[in-house]
Amino acid sequence: MTRNLILVAALLAALPGIATAATKEPAPQNLRELDMALAKAFSEGHVPGASVAVIEGGKLVFAKGYGFADTKEKIATTADTIFRAGSISKTINGIAAMTLVEAGKLDLNAKVADLAPEVKFDNPWEKTDPLRVAHLLEHTTGWPDIRLKILTMDGKGWTTLQGVQASSFDFVSRWKPGSFPVYNNAAPALAGYLIEKASGARYSDYVRAHVLRPMGMATADFEMPDALKARLAKSYEPDGSETPYQYIILPPAGSLATSAPELAQLVKFFLGRGTVDGVRILSPEGVARIEHSETTLVSKAGFNGGYGLGDAPFPDEGFVYRGHNGGIDSFISVFGYRTENNSGFVLMSNGGEGVDFTSPATQLVKAYLTRNDTFVAPPAAKISSDVLARYAGLYRSITPANTLSQPYTDILGITRVKAEGDHLVISGNGFYPVNAHSFRRADRDAPTLGFVEKDGAVYKIGPFNAQQKASLAWLGTVGLTLTLIIVALVLSVVMTPVWLVSWLRGRLAMRGGAAMRFLPVLGVAAFALTFLLPVMAISTPGMQAVHKLADAGPYALTIFLCSLAYPVLALAGLVLAWRNSNASTFARIHATIAAAGLLIAAGYAASIGWLPAMIWNM
Repeated sequence: MTRNLILVAALLAALPGIATAATKEPAPQNLRELDMALAKAFSEGHVPGASVAVIEGGKLVFAKGYGFADTKEKIATTADTIFRAGSISKTINGIAAMTLVEAGKLDLNAKVADLAPEVKFDNPWEKTDPLRVAHLLEHTTGWPDIRLKILTMDGKGWTTLQGVQASSFDFVSRWKPGSFPVYNNAAPALAGYLIEKASGARYSDYVRAHVLRPMGMATADFEMPDALKARLAKSYEPDGSETPYQYIILPPAGSLATSAPELAQLVKFFLGRGTVDGVRILSPEGVARIEHSETTLVSKAGFNGGYGLGDAPFPDEGFVYRGHNGGIDSFISVFGYRTENNSGFVLMSNGGEGVDFTSPATQLVKAYLTRNDTFVAPPAAKISSDVLARYAGLYRSITPANTLSQPYTDILGITRVKAEGDHLVISGNGFYPVNAHSFRRADRDAPTLGFVEKDGAVYKIGPFNAQQKASLAWLGTVGLTLTLIIVALVLSVVMTPVWLVSWLRGRLAMRGGAAMRFLPVLGVAAFALTFLLPVMAISTPGMQAVHKLADAGPYALTIFLCSLAYPVLALAGLVLAWRNSNASTFARIHATIAAAGLLIAAGYAASIGWLPAMIWNM
């Protein structure tokens, strides 16, 4: 499963020009320096416990634990401590699927409806663009990601099919399958069910026998037997409390438990192009298929930097590593590899800042592994200036992860693309063409962004999201609405103290009264709370934040009530202002601006499922 920061991940995915800068500290020059730097990074990141494995020259050269696997009992983390790997499970899932493909038992192009008619989904384009197995693994189904309440459900004893069916109310394609990528946890789990059907074995049994054990992962598992659980680290919320263990309902998406050295065997698998310690699991061609998306509009046009079958490029600067990260129950882990220098790494943690693609600890390891490498930018391809000009413009996000993230990605996901000479500039970064559809950021050595034109529209597509060149009408509507709301907010903040003083002195009665002034103010406040409270909750790591929103408790109900209140308050203030003959011109203008902005926003909110905002069902 993903880390609980679903909303934050969606926001980052909507901003493809963003990257976290690599560590500014000098690169560690040897393993001793790396060890010391990692210990410092974990301490500064308040990581309770962590484990690291480093691969150089295709061999494991470093494996060590840091901090505590159990902070209360002061049990130290070792290299053999077990962590939950979260969404790294999807990489194993993709490999398992490919073993069946190479055995002739599964076809990535097969129709899901034919393979699993017992699983219901809604694809309005099924006759012309059917849902296929590859779409499930490449996150190109068009389905929204799972709702928060799915993250809180306990699936102990559930079958793979039960978990898939419990999530199936969101199996609705929002665009033609095979068009755009958007990260989804349920679709790979459905692929896991297809693995069961194709192999005739339980999912965990098949993966254990055909992937994990042949790969040299001697104890790693998608289940949690007592022997493995005895070595499992405890995980911790930001306040230091222990996060309870949860049996998620979609195991193929996130149930893998392993140690860092065992997970390093996965790195060796990719570096060995399907062979690990002399054991061949897949052909080099099968590994290459796992590493490349083939089902998005831009991949069909030649872009090879997308999300493959559980494998993706890292979203940061410099040498491009591929791999995956994952989080579950406050555990956060990442693995990466780079075939060009035959290196890779695994970092696993049980709380605090954690470790992901761009965390300081990960950057330290990458800096160490590339300490002797010189970055040489590949030559740019020459493409027509007319093509670059067509790609230029303002783009809006069209692939929100789910209903919860949509209002944020719709606004924060607006990106400007400029054509300058022989390249494009996006969010201040130069992007150079590799071909007419693939672009490499100036400080990266491989393409991570693609452009394609279809049916009169221009799309910008990355590994996890897509944007469409926006029309002037759309931009004008958004600009007007934001302007009205911002002006109403500023006027409310400035005038509220003034009106309060006048009201306490009894001076408002003869100038239209207090209600016509304060109702719009309260409407603006309710609007702000509706959209700020989810961000405040979900931007905090740990399952406590998820439960705040996933459970229909005080926090989620406050958001719900505020979402109902802001249009009602704005409309009531407007009616009072214009019906009251004593109303001041300024108060009428304030009420009108607030009502216009908030009512337009309410119409938009209603269209995307945010009015009322039943967060616990998003």
